[in-house]
Amino acid sequence: MRGLTPQTASIDRRELGRRLIVASAAIGALGPFGMHVLLPALPAIAAEFSVRTSTTQLLVSLSLVAIALGNLTVAPLSDRFGRRPVILAGLVLFVAGSLAGLAAPSIPLLIGARIVQAWGAGAAMAVARAAISDFFGVDRAASAMATTATAVLVVPMFAPTLGGITVEWIGWRAAFGLGVVMGSSVLYFTLARTAETHAATRSAGPSPRTLSSYRQLLRMPDYLAYVFFGSCMMGAVTTFITSAPYVAIEVMGVRPSSYGMLFFLPAFAAFAGFFFTARMAQRLGGIRMMRMGAGFAFVGAAALVAVTVAGITHPLALFLPGMLICGANALSAPNSTSGAITAAREIAGAASGLLGFFQLLIGAGATQFVAWLADGTAYPFAATIAVLNLCALGILAHILRRRQILTVA
Repeated sequence: MRGLTPQTASIDRRELGRRLIVASAAIGALGPFGMHVLLPALPAIAAEFSVRTSTTQLLVSLSLVAIALGNLTVAPLSDRFGRRPVILAGLVLFVAGSLAGLAAPSIPLLIGARIVQAWGAGAAMAVARAAISDFFGVDRAASAMATTATAVLVVPMFAPTLGGITVEWIGWRAAFGLGVVMGSSVLYFTLARTAETHAATRSAGPSPRTLSSYRQLLRMPDYLAYVFFGSCMMGAVTTFITSAPYVAIEVMGVRPSSYGMLFFLPAFAAFAGFFFTARMAQRLGGIRMMRMGAGFAFVGAAALVAVTVAGITHPLALFLPGMLICGANALSAPNSTSGAITAAREIAGAASGLLGFFQLLIGAGATQFVAWLADGTAYPFAATIAVLNLCALGILAHILRRRQILTVA
């Protein structure tokens, strides 16, 4: 994001805002695109390198861990060096990781390339949110960020389809080729069309105060309850998204391109859930929305276990319960996030970063756990999702009890 020169200063501020929103939305879409376009390729990668499913699943789980760790450190660095250099560095890393994945001759190098790609996308996305807040201020930032959130939601609706088709027609390396094209386009637009929003401050950056905030958050039971409820709900969705290609393609015999088309169902359910939440959360209240989400997710998880035990292998037996699981998270996630941040509003920045860290870490752990247990059936997949949803219900019951105690007191 270029420093304001006489040329850029003459550009209408509204136009600069539009460009920043477009750039932020495109940057926010990179991470989901990089993962979702690769998912249909995982079985083909396992076949080419003659490795187990648990090995190829590292392409997903380790990249989630990389993003989680990056969220804790990258935003403070942008306070020190400015938003623009950190965002551009993240985008360059995404493109470099995509190029490395395109040419990787072995599975360890491919996993390394995927980690670099994911780290770059996550770093750029985290700082882009900060840039939005810089430019628009607290009052107007929420509506601007909504556009970014929409892009993040829309990408999973078409990326698996695009990935499935290219894997079938060209091969799995095409998924990384698409990353090169998209990453380069976003890098060019960000470099050429946006401006710096936060001057470098050499005294800023990671400090003992940041670590102190994290320690404080780990001692706050209300904050942790909302965080772990949301993390279990998100973990179930992450497990479904990342493990469904194995179940659909390897267990059910679905073609990669057909998998991409079927994935529209849970993606649409998530989109509809967020649409409903945006309009009804204030009227119904956060706790009620969380209860609705947890209830729908439990029904979806129970249905997934039931069809697995019954030996039903029709693709809809996977994707219809998936609609409930993904749609339910869209009802509960914004409200559990809001509850967590409200519980720690004085250190909201650190609270947001730690929340994202736990969500990604639990999702990565659950994803890899399913891969380790892979046995040619859908049992590990269905059981893990069911356990995560049962944990979410237990934590929600704890939240409700604490609210009753505080109300009586």
